[in-house]
Amino acid sequence: MKNLLSLGVLTLCSVTLAACTGNNNSTNEKKSEHTATSQKKTDEVYFKDDTLKIDMATLKILSTEVLQADESLYREKPQLAITYEVTNDSDELISASTVWIACMGLTQEGENTINKLTVGMTPQDEKFTEYTEHQLDDIKPGGTAKAVISYDLEDTETPVKLKANQGMAGKELGKRMINLK
Repeated sequence: MKNLLSLGVLTLCSVTLAACTGNNNSTNEKKSEHTATSQKKTDEVYFKDDTLKIDMATLKILSTEVLQADESLYREKPQLAITYEVTNDSDELISASTVWIACMGLTQEGENTINKLTVGMTPQDEKFTEYTEHQLDDIKPGGTAKAVISYDLEDTETPVKLKANQGMAGKELGKRMINLK
């Protein structure tokens, strides 16, 4: 049931951001209305120093933490919890979780394969309350919201590779290794 709920939220987030990034004509029309200075700002995309910048948002990773399995907190496996904040740089409403799901992918090497990590249950630990209260809310243009996401780990020793893309089918913008120890 928990996995089904997580899958449903992920699907909704993915479809929403894909729809937002898929309309290049209106984006191009809006860009042509801006001055040269603002065009430079909106055209800059990157992932460096734990910051992802895409046309519609800026995402900053705040922390990473390994959470041990704990059935009382609905955590069946150890998880990697990542806290982050998203600033809406567009004229449309967006959600922090939609930006994360559309742009970030995590893998962990196994003995014979590279395993794509799956999103786990949102951490229920009290310390994550400030990150869970607005993570699915719409962020107004210019606004910022904090969020948390967790991934089920294959093991708690092997580093996790985070790869940032410019949207779901966009170009790769950078990578980061997350050591779990």
